[in-house]
Amino acid sequence: MKDRIIVEGRDRAFGAYIARPKALPAPAVVVLHEVFGVNADIRKTCDELAEQGFIGVAPDLFWRQEPGVDLSVTSEPDWQHGLRLMTGMLVPAILKTPPTSWRGCRSARVRLLCSAIASVA
Repeated sequence: MKDRIIVEGRDRAFGAYIARPKALPAPAVVVLHEVFGVNADIRKTCDELAEQGFIGVAPDLFWRQEPGVDLSVTSEPDWQHGLRLMTGMLVPAILKTPPTSWRGCRSARVRLLCSAIASVA
């Protein structure tokens, strides 16, 4: 069974795509999307997990900025839009990171954030 669910967060609710296997209960796998949002590729991944007996759940990571993002991997404007959304999501995380953690981009988390920002700058 394929569906969308609402997840109640601390401050607001957000959406997620869910694909359930025929036999429940089942273990779950959280599928995190790239810059394209919960698009056809991510939904297909969840569906394939359900076919293998897992619950596949893909939360909408852009819900605070623009709920329901579903971008095409073959569209340059969609790429640029997704990168802007990702930067908008990552910059607040960098600003909350103490300067001693990001000086020289030493930690893996900060290296990832630095490279994401550099790719859209």
